[in-house]
Amino acid sequence: MTTLLHEMTDRASLARYPDPYYVTRQASSYDRASVQPGDASWFANWDRSQFLRTDSVQGRREFVLLDADGPGAVVRFWVTVADYGGQGVLRFYFDHDTVPAIEGEVLGLISGGVLAEAPLSASVSPLTPYLQRGHDLYVPLPYARHCKVTYESPSIVEPGMNSRECFYYNINYRTYEPGTRVRTFSRIDWEAGRQALADAGRALLTTPADEGRVLAQPMRCLNEGGQVLRLDGAGALTRLTVRLQADSLEQALRSTVLRLEFDGQETAWVPVGDFFGTGNRLKPYRTFFTEVDSDTTLTCYWVMPWRDSCVVRVENVRHDPVQASVEACVSPWRWDGRSMYFGAGWTQYGDLHTRREPTGHFDVNFVELAGQGVYVGDALTLFNPVADWWGEGDEKVYVDGEAFPSHFGTGTEDYYGYAWCMHPPFDHPFIAQPDGSGDTQPGHVANVRFRSLDGIPFQRSLRFDMEVWHWASTRMDYAPTTFWYMLPGGTSNRADNVKEAAAPVARHKNDLVSCTPDSTGTVEGEFMDIRLTGGTEKSQSIEAMNWSNGAQFFWTGATAGNRAELGFRVDKGGWYDLAIHLTKAPDYGWFDVSLNGKPLARSKDLFSPRLKTERWQVGKVYLRKGMNRLVFMQLLKNPNSTNNLLGVDRIVIQPSTP
Repeated sequence: MTTLLHEMTDRASLARYPDPYYVTRQASSYDRASVQPGDASWFANWDRSQFLRTDSVQGRREFVLLDADGPGAVVRFWVTVADYGGQGVLRFYFDHDTVPAIEGEVLGLISGGVLAEAPLSASVSPLTPYLQRGHDLYVPLPYARHCKVTYESPSIVEPGMNSRECFYYNINYRTYEPGTRVRTFSRIDWEAGRQALADAGRALLTTPADEGRVLAQPMRCLNEGGQVLRLDGAGALTRLTVRLQADSLEQALRSTVLRLEFDGQETAWVPVGDFFGTGNRLKPYRTFFTEVDSDTTLTCYWVMPWRDSCVVRVENVRHDPVQASVEACVSPWRWDGRSMYFGAGWTQYGDLHTRREPTGHFDVNFVELAGQGVYVGDALTLFNPVADWWGEGDEKVYVDGEAFPSHFGTGTEDYYGYAWCMHPPFDHPFIAQPDGSGDTQPGHVANVRFRSLDGIPFQRSLRFDMEVWHWASTRMDYAPTTFWYMLPGGTSNRADNVKEAAAPVARHKNDLVSCTPDSTGTVEGEFMDIRLTGGTEKSQSIEAMNWSNGAQFFWTGATAGNRAELGFRVDKGGWYDLAIHLTKAPDYGWFDVSLNGKPLARSKDLFSPRLKTERWQVGKVYLRKGMNRLVFMQLLKNPNSTNNLLGVDRIVIQPSTP
């Protein structure tokens, strides 16, 4: 355990090819109906309470999460639980022992500090209720011959989709080459290793001091040739800092690009904001490998070695003025046969159409690597234009040509260490959500996951795919950045992508989805420019309703006097026939409705004993060129209604005469 803790906190260890070699795999509660890529079930989504089998142990019903031969080590454990009764017991059995070496209430063991203090045992985000968090354990648990992990809970009626309690888990574990000497975790070693655990926790939270030469290029305009640092002779970057100044920092974070070249080979071409994990919004946060400050100082602590030469470039791919400074700490490095080059790749799937046919969901590629190396993390930046959850999809990692991924997850937010689509920001040495404002509302999202002990070695190839599984049919910008180390000769499918990096960043939902009538005169309710004085905006989908685009604008949590303004644009002012497609239901409300300040209806009652839609033919209205605003003001609800909800499927406008 102590050896692995030292490896975890030694950034330089990632830059050397593993010796002894190990493979990293994942055990998870992914839906077992996902069997074959291309089948309709490949995107099956009952990713909870799925286990390898059920064992009967001294009258107990123990669900088996992991059953792995050694020598090996569990190096990361994530869980979250819904409808939790508080009686779940986790057990670790090592080397075929019938008595568990570790046993206890599951959340206490994983995030409650039973095995170690934070950050080795932690839950995120601390701004969300405890049971709505992801729970993460980074204490390494080695075993010489075998490891079995089980879970017992009376709240699980039966495994799989019919379980009352929903238990989600991801376990990352190493398997070493046969013959590797591993000392199995024991309580005696754990007691003796308490100081090592505390030291590791402090190291993960401590910014490293520079130990080497510091080289710098002062702030200058990038339109005058960019910033370049050239370094000769063997060495390693141990700190790289970039500072930016621009009228539009959001755009500059995307269109200012970091390029890294080692020994004549360019191994990284990534927009600065994406490389440092903040995306195209400046959001201060800190991990073991990155740090972003509110003064636009962006720093990384990846160890990046080279044999003969290194070139660092910062360039602007747009005409907008951007100023940047670059600073690096260079430390000695003895290059040998295990030394690997650092690499990073980026792409953007711009204007990505979600819920595409035939399945409604699909995989996108984060990266493909060829050669020998270790995959060490990724950052995901996106803009979500609707008020619905974007990240239901699972990661799938294929190592050395696997037909079925050895890493198959349970949801994008689970992969990044949190849970339940929660938007509050958090940071941790290995995971972070610098910005979650667009998780279930229109907005920007930045998620980060870095790997240390859970890095994924490969001997020939690695492919990382992620499901795009959005709850709404919409269009989004979706940009993954990936990080790796490879021995000389390794290649990736990532190269420069100037077109996407230079594209204007999305700042508003209508940069991606239109609130202007289409060829039929339709404006989708969920795509309108929505402004609320109270309550919450949602994009709601109910298949049986046959709403246009499969969704409606849905207003919840409002009270009498609150207003919902639904903005839409027309290219030409004049008279139009207006129809509003509304939803009526037993829990819908009463509203005054106006357009551009002129009343359309008093006390519009949307109560109905059953759920249905209504086409309200408003009639002739005058629309001004540009933005028009349809306003619904909450009134006291119909006495027969159980709530005061509002649903707008779409509006339809057609040119008319006065």
